[in-house]
Amino acid sequence: MSNWFVRKSANGHPLEPGSIFRNVRSGNLVETARVLSITKDGVGIPHVRFDKTLDCPGKPRLVEARRILCLAAFTQQFPERVVA
Repeated sequence: MSNWFVRKSANGHPLEPGSIFRNVRSGNLVETARVLSITKDGVGIPHVRFDKTLDCPGKPRLVEARRILCLAAFTQQFPERVVA
């Protein structure tokens, strides 16, 4: 596999398929992203495909559709790796 399939997040954690990252927002809203794949677009920019869920205390879990972000935006939005 090519070297670009395994990237590091802003905190230096490996970013590879199956990795789980999260972002805790105000009001204890927790966004969780499970990485599905990392691919390059037609001009070589890496993008992360992921499933996203939202958890908020006292409310049912919201499972959102699959998303895609460029690698730089993904690592900014989801800075914390969740160790299973």
